[in-house]
Amino acid sequence: MYRAGIGLLSAIFLAACGSPQQRTARLLDQRLEASLAADVAAGTAVVQQLPDGARVTLLSQSLFPNSPLALDDKKTDIGASVIEGLLDPRLMRVAVADTTTLPEEQRQIRVQNVEKYFAEFGLADTLRASSSDAAPAPAGLTISVGVYCPEYDGQAGDGSGPSNPVCE
Repeated sequence: MYRAGIGLLSAIFLAACGSPQQRTARLLDQRLEASLAADVAAGTAVVQQLPDGARVTLLSQSLFPNSPLALDDKKTDIGASVIEGLLDPRLMRVAVADTTTLPEEQRQIRVQNVEKYFAEFGLADTLRASSSDAAPAPAGLTISVGVYCPEYDGQAGDGSGPSNPVCE
């Protein structure tokens, strides 16, 4: 009976901790919530936790500031806040979509602008095509970030080349 109790307790603890992908997805959600806290409080962004990552929905029509005040630290760059909230890019898969009622051409331009912004900051390899089977989101420009956990190759330490990221 004692062994059965220990086995059951161990199983409960393991289930509570979740898989490495789930824990990494929760970490991603927490980081995005923290880096976008001011935008969420201002009502210009929403962060949603997803089973395999998180989704940021930008609610304002103006995606990024484009005035001279954008660089004076008086206005946050929401794109930089999103990027700041990401984990190692090798663990991220990013899909951008516009779910507003704008004409199709304008929605495509907005998506291309965000994808270009990500590429200019060295994140082109994270970009993936948007999927239509995602969970419902508020109308806006959505940046869905999925966690990708590569197989652990058993290598650790120095001398083996660049380090490989792992899910926690």
